[in-house]
Amino acid sequence: MQVSVCLIVKNEELHIERALQSIPMLFEIVVVDTGSEDSTIDLVNKYNVKLSHFHWNNDFSAARNYANSLASGDYILIMDADEELSEDIEEQIYQFVNKYPSTAGSVIIENIIDNEIRRHRMVRFFPNHRSYQFNGLVHEKLFQFDKAADFESTDMVIRHFGYQTETYKNKDKVNRYLPLYQKHLSRYPNDGYMLYQMGKLYYSISDYSNAELFFRKSWLQKEESNLYFPVMLVMWGYCMKEMGRSAKAQQMLLEYLDIYTDIPDLPFLLGLLAMDVGSIQIIEPCFLTAISIGDTTKYSSINGVGTYKAAYNLAVYYEIIGNKPSAIQYYQLALSYGYEEAGVRLKLLI
Repeated sequence: MQVSVCLIVKNEELHIERALQSIPMLFEIVVVDTGSEDSTIDLVNKYNVKLSHFHWNNDFSAARNYANSLASGDYILIMDADEELSEDIEEQIYQFVNKYPSTAGSVIIENIIDNEIRRHRMVRFFPNHRSYQFNGLVHEKLFQFDKAADFESTDMVIRHFGYQTETYKNKDKVNRYLPLYQKHLSRYPNDGYMLYQMGKLYYSISDYSNAELFFRKSWLQKEESNLYFPVMLVMWGYCMKEMGRSAKAQQMLLEYLDIYTDIPDLPFLLGLLAMDVGSIQIIEPCFLTAISIGDTTKYSSINGVGTYKAAYNLAVYYEIIGNKPSAIQYYQLALSYGYEEAGVRLKLLI
């Protein structure tokens, strides 16, 4: 079985070698450049890759599909230049193919954002067959024939560094993506997912007024059964928190607590909001609920909100109200996940 790893790149001299070095030696590598003006091409040529060029036409799907057309492997794995494959990726691929032959698979994307990790899933692995094509100008989705491709979940992990604050600023990703989002929404103004992405883009630059505007527009589409919807609600809640409207965020999110019972970010944020507004009676149950759910890869989620972050905040609450045994218990739980700040509090408390 041959695997082709396909990348589209532009001005990625700071990242491309890390990406290429993480790809197993036996995998075919297809790199399509969309107009680099830095040393990306020179760096790529140091490696055994199939290099080609594509005239950028503001359409990520078109570039993806062109890159995929050059692949000769039995399966295609999509990655970006600012990503890195996990060390066990080859083993995970073979395990998945043995279990689900001729099937597309979603991988876990770990977004490394400064000192935080946010995880979500994307369909990045699929059989090399022309029935599979990407659709959409931006945030492209994999289709098989004329509908979204069916897939199974894999244990493959890809680490993404593109959301690091410095990288995001240097590559001017906001101005790169904003026109594509606007173009898409001019065609499909009621696309709840893209409205959410627009809100997230504004949130990333701390433009909370515009972020809230688009989160609200996304909410109005009422696509509650889609995986993005509870994630959008959580981001909207953080947005309102940043705007000093924690009470309003709490009121809104409490309505969904019994609906989305498997996303830890929701009760975790409600715990933070309860601390903000002084809703003492729900702080404990919110953080305990987050811990009972645990961290998840089903939704886009911040690492630790179902484990050490929830345990640490619960311990802080117990310490404040004078419940020292419970504070010690939950600081110890947070520390068991390697959260060193909990160890600092434990030493002070004990």
